[in-house]
Formats: sequence, C-alpha cells, structure tokens
Amino acid sequence: MSRIAFYSFYFLYAVALIYLATVLPIGPNEALVYYTTENSILKFLTHITNSWFESGLSFRFPFVLFGLINIPLFYIMSRAYLDKEEDSYFATTIFALLPGIITASVIVNIAVVVVTLVLLFLIVYKKERLLWLSIAIMALLLFIHDASIIFFIGLSLFAISKKDRMLFIFSLLFAIVSLLYFNKLDIGGHPSGEFLELIGLYLALFSPFVFIYFFYSLYRIWQREQKDILWYISFTAFILSILLSLRQQVIMTDFAPYVIVAVVLMVLVYQRTVQVRLPQFQKNYKLGLKIAFIMLLISTFIIVFHKSIFPLFKDKSQHFAYPFYQPYWQVEELREIGENCYTAKNLKQQYQLKYYGIEACSE
Repeated sequence: MSRIAFYSFYFLYAVALIYLATVLPIGPNEALVYYTTENSILKFLTHITNSWFESGLSFRFPFVLFGLINIPLFYIMSRAYLDKEEDSYFATTIFALLPGIITASVIVNIAVVVVTLVLLFLIVYKKERLLWLSIAIMALLLFIHDASIIFFIGLSLFAISKKDRMLFIFSLLFAIVSLLYFNKLDIGGHPSGEFLELIGLYLALFSPFVFIYFFYSLYRIWQREQKDILWYISFTAFILSILLSLRQQVIMTDFAPYVIVAVVLMVLVYQRTVQVRLPQFQKNYKLGLKIAFIMLLISTFIIVFHKSIFPLFKDKSQHFAYPFYQPYWQVEELREIGENCYTAKNLKQQYQLKYYGIEACSE
C-alpha cells in the first residue's frame, strides 16, 4: 500500500469513526459508566468533552481520539518488524479495520486506552530502550487497567527468556502490586465452560478468517520462530483467556488489548511463508489474504452502516446494535404521547432513558 493510499484511508477512517460515534445512541454499559462509576478514568473521559457536541460524540470523543492515535502508533511499532514501509501501511490498515478496534474506538471502554499504552511501551522498548520511560508507562497501565497483571506476567516471561534482569524485576514488582491492590480479574466460582463463547468473541473481535490465521501465526512462532516481547505479551494473554474460559465467563476488555496488538506478527508470518515459496505456489496464500481483507471490509461496512440493515430483520432484537437503539426509540414514543417518565426493567436501561431526559416515574 502506498503512502497516499494509506493517508486517504486514514482520513476516511476518521470520518467513519466520528460518524459512527455521532449517530449511535448511548449503550447500556456506556450509560452505567456515565452515571454511576465513581472516581473512574472512564467516567472522567465521558464527561471531559460533555458540552462540546450535541450527540453521542460528546461522551465518546476521547475514545475516538485514542482510537485515531492508535493507528499511527501501530504503524510506528510495525516498522520494528516489517522491512518495507508499504508493508507497515498494509499491516496498519488491517489493524484499523478489525471489528474489535473499530468498536473499541467508538464505544466507551477502557480497552482503547490500554491499547495506546501497550503500543507506546512496545515503541519505547523496541526503538529506544529507555527503562525509565518504560517503567512510567507500566505504572500508568497499572493504575488504569484492573487486569494489567496479564501484561506484567507476559513481560516477566519474556524477561526470563532473554535474561533481562531489570525488566524482570520491575515487571514482577508491578505484577505483585497489581495482584494485591488493583487486580479485579475474577478467577473464582465453579467451572462453567465458556470456551465456545470466548472463541465466538475472538471471531467477532478479529473477523473469522483473520482470527484463524492469527491463531496459526501465534502457534507457528511458538513452534518454529524467534519469540520477542510482543509475542510473549499476546500469547500469554490469549492462553490465560483460554484457560479461564474453561471455568468462567471471560471479560474481553481484560485480554483483547494485549492480544490484538500482535496483528503485525500475523503479517510478518504471512510474508515469510510466501517469500520462501516459488511464485506458482504463492497463489493460494495471496488468494486467502484477499478473501480475509474483503471480509474485513464487509464487516467494517456492516458496523459503520449498521442502522441501514435494521429493515432486514423481522425481529429487530436480533440486530447486534438493538440494545443501543431500543431505549432511544422508546424515548421517541414516550415524547409522542406526552410522557416524561418511565420505569425501566433494569438499571442500565433506566440510565439510557435518563440520558435522553426520561426519568423513572415516582411511585
């Protein structure tokens, strides 16, 4: 991909994120964060630009901004892995089009901020190796992400493999502090078997074809190739999520930021696989890449223009965005009949109604 093509894509991508953040009504979890989370980085971010816009962009703008920042950060990080600038542009485009990245950049969640910090850490470590700056980023991650222990475990394993004493000491220290004071990663309860649900979430996060090749890439590097810091972080998070899914439901925002940044490894493995084969044997690999990329584009269009496909559903509740729109439509119906209050069945929906000016009815 050329520089001009990538810059054009980035401009259209920014427009698409802003459009999506503007037209999408407030979601149930977003409303809960907006009204109830106390002393939270998420609540701070949802209110910092509260009066800037008269749409969903008012509470989503910081997340859109982080999402747009992550694109050049990923490109910078990818330059440490890919030799050609064009390959880095292509890898960054794949990263940007992942359904998980698009939704994380629009819907209120901590994952998009975690991705930013992880990318900054990798850039500093791979390019500059400034220990003090790496420690500062690790400290930020400790305070911002309740499940940052996943990241520190991956770093510790990498430090052991490379015999990096300083990195091991600090990553182990942060892991202990996270476990004792910040960790909210639930590992209790009775085995319930949520493995298939987790795989479904990963398929949605990456898109099916991309996830299959991503999984293959992690496995291939494990078996045959040199393992670096990015592989250790991503592989550790992925394996931990799999293990936990055998006994409980896994919260995707705990693991996804550490897994999804390793997309560049998938592109690297693809390149190495194709380059060692004669041209006549490269066709199937290139065809597979085209299919995966086309599927990414289709999923992107479905997410961005999701509202236009509602008429295709006889039962609108089957649409993935229904929980966002149902309270919004209900508000419109209440206003048409002159009602200014409604008591919802659950708290999240009540907060969604509240955002649009409909309070619970007093008994």
